Amino acid sequence: MSVLVKICGLGREQDVDAAVAAGADLVGFVLVPSSPRAVTVERARELAARVPAGVRTVAVVERANGALPGFDLVQAYERHGLPPQAILATRGDPPEEPPEGMPILLDLPFGSRPGPADLRTHWRRAAAVRAPVVLAGSLTPDNVGEAVRAVRPWAVDTARGVETAPGVKDARLIQCFVATARESS
Repeated sequence: MSVLVKICGLGREQDVDAAVAAGADLVGFVLVPSSPRAVTVERARELAARVPAGVRTVAVVERANGALPGFDLVQAYERHGLPPQAILATRGDPPEEPPEGMPILLDLPFGSRPGPADLRTHWRRAAAVRAPVVLAGSLTPDNVGEAVRAVRPWAVDTARGVETAPGVKDARLIQCFVATARESS
């Protein structure tokens, strides 16, 4: 089965359209006010309404308190309050006992700029998880192929890796990221 691709941190119509046109399976909207990619719930719902059937929308929050109407999935960094259709996210080590069947997003510390050795360590940790893994953390069109081959994740996720500025996506980079991820799986 081919790896799923998530383009996250979307805040502009043209970026949503570029992610969909490139073949992304999931598109993410960050609802964490401290993020440089944050949008309001209302804006995220407007953007999510542009997404055609077959592409899942993800509301990225710090803490979940149930499902968020208007989105297919909720991604949160805290286990408490997650709805059944959720992605449990973590920065660093994966949970020792992940919820059964729930995808686990493994990210790196916010704002980190890891070197090649740090990325490979992160990928080895991700490959050892016994749950569907969403691999995130400094993925770009240049390294996503190697990451997919090393980890064999359920999905890959990028935000910063396809940007020209925080929250400003590059359609060419999105296309390249999606194509490289798929070719490598």
